[in-house]
Amino acid sequence: MGNNLGGGKTAEVMKINGETFKLRTPARVTDVVKDYPGFVLLDSEAVKHFGIRAKPLEPQQELKAKKIYFLIELPEIPEEKEARSTRRVRSAIQMSAKDRLENLMLSRRSVSDLSMVRPSPSQTSDGTGAGPGES
Repeated sequence: MGNNLGGGKTAEVMKINGETFKLRTPARVTDVVKDYPGFVLLDSEAVKHFGIRAKPLEPQQELKAKKIYFLIELPEIPEEKEARSTRRVRSAIQMSAKDRLENLMLSRRSVSDLSMVRPSPSQTSDGTGAGPGES
């Protein structure tokens, strides 16, 4: 009856390599991640339910007794150079959007017109394009 004194007052944290450690509750997420910069805690139930889309726990959130949490490192996002992301190309030709659209429509039409000009099998061999009975 008295063999289990204080049991069930700990939360278990598992690292990515399978190593686990226990924390006495009440403990906060910040108590765990302060020793592991760049790491976050995930609730095991959220990982089971949402997989890789599980959201990290908030730093002020309290860990619950008898629960398992995962301590994982967030991947680093490569920083893009400022010059590349704001690069703009200016053309010497000043055209409005309406003019560009009209130009595009004309270029498409001219390509389709060229495909209609191809000689068909009904044209004569003399190259005039006149069909039978035409002059």
